[in-house]
Amino acid sequence: MFRSISSFIERIGSFVEGRPFFCGFLAGVAVVIAFLLFIFLLYLAFRPRKLRRIVIPAEGGVLTIDAKAVQGAVRAVADGFPAFDVRKVALFGKPSAVELLIAVDFNGGATLSDLSMQFRAAVARMMTDTLGMEKPARIELEILRSGADVQVEETASSASSSEPDQSASEPGQSC
Repeated sequence: MFRSISSFIERIGSFVEGRPFFCGFLAGVAVVIAFLLFIFLLYLAFRPRKLRRIVIPAEGGVLTIDAKAVQGAVRAVADGFPAFDVRKVALFGKPSAVELLIAVDFNGGATLSDLSMQFRAAVARMMTDTLGMEKPARIELEILRSGADVQVEETASSASSSEPDQSASEPGQSC
């Protein structure tokens, strides 16, 4: 079809030569494509990455803690807060700078803002004391459902207790 790049460029030049609108249109499309490519590359560079482990610098090496161990520790802390039912625990960020996302159902009881502050403080203490992190992770608490929504579902599931429990197959149940 084209023997070289120069013949391809000459052919495009001859096509565009008498059409100034088409030349401007091509330039505009090229600018939009370059801008979208730049935005996509920025997204790839700065997106939060899901972590499989936390790396903690220790004397003589590093301490690596698996995400499942962190999930178990957070669930153990949540056992002391009956108003929260933990649905999901996820780690984001870099192995040395961790963001912890905890998704919970709020069953009512005390004021949500006070209880969430106490829960985040307890999780931060656990990460400092038990896991040995010098600087605790940023802890984000996400309330999936609260109060009446959770209680209605619990009464509906207890009324139909003769049916097999399929809650393990629901999304958000597994970590």
